[in-house]
Amino acid sequence: MTSIIPSYPQDFAYYEEIQVRYSDLDTLQHVNNVSILEYVEHARTGYYRASGIWDGTIREGFGMVVASVKIDYLASIQYGDPVRVGIKLAHIGSKSLRFRFQVENSETLRAFARGEVVMVAYDHTEDHSMPVSQEWREKLAAFENNQELSA
Repeated sequence: MTSIIPSYPQDFAYYEEIQVRYSDLDTLQHVNNVSILEYVEHARTGYYRASGIWDGTIREGFGMVVASVKIDYLASIQYGDPVRVGIKLAHIGSKSLRFRFQVENSETLRAFARGEVVMVAYDHTEDHSMPVSQEWREKLAAFENNQELSA
């Protein structure tokens, strides 16, 4: 089997180590595709905390909703594999944020899955989308070391 070295992108602003649980396995004895999506969500919320746009407090809505998820499954994850998820903010629109991710072996860097999540800034009280705040733009630009994101 051919290994795929991370190139989507090569450097991520944030990595989250993942502990593969026995309950993540399916009848084929590898990590189920739904569990991989859970790994990505876990890493994404870690990214939010690390970047400073979320303090980890559960309230009446965080301020974003998932609009789209795309995952390419590249290789099976086995129980005991060392796994991490890399997350990088690829683009900030007027109301949306596009994150790229890669689920990979943290030792060999072999890619298990990669893709993109589009989040929409959302006012849960008013029940509609809203512009991405300037505060978030500045914090994310600083975290990503990319001032173009704050514009």
